Amino acid sequence: MLRSPAKRWNTAMETLDELDRIRARHPQPPAAGSDDEAQALARFASFFSNLAPDRVQALLAQTYAADVYFNDTLKAIQGLDALGPYLNDSAEGAEECRVDVHETTRTANDEHLVRWSMMIRFKKLKRGVDTWSIGMSHLRFDAQGRVVYQQDYWNAADGLYQHIPLLGTAIAAIKRRL
Repeated sequence: MLRSPAKRWNTAMETLDELDRIRARHPQPPAAGSDDEAQALARFASFFSNLAPDRVQALLAQTYAADVYFNDTLKAIQGLDALGPYLNDSAEGAEECRVDVHETTRTANDEHLVRWSMMIRFKKLKRGVDTWSIGMSHLRFDAQGRVVYQQDYWNAADGLYQHIPLLGTAIAAIKRRL
């Protein structure tokens, strides 16, 4: 079990251990090809299609399970009570944030890989500049079709860190040298 509701850092093994625990607690996700599966994927896509504070509040409990494990590479979070404020703060920090889902694949473990692109326009970093990222989310749904596990894979250096003063300059210098 994670030691705190929200951790800044975790290891890959902790994430995989958590996935094993979730698989044991939630052995029956929606059936492959079912309407429930399609609705679960549609809820996930809709939640991030326009990430805004009012939508986070309205859709969070319909989209995510109470015991969700969420790791977006910036922070690992356990539980809906910790996830809500984190996503709300993220939405508050953006003028606009939208995720477009391009493809989903069901795995042999009854989980989903969701390929997406994200556009975010920050309020404080590089105001007015649209920043694009591509990534993938590894999802597991509970029997009610709510996300119980989400591990995101994306390049935070291009999507976020490059816009932070000094750090962005350092990243650009490193890229020029590679």
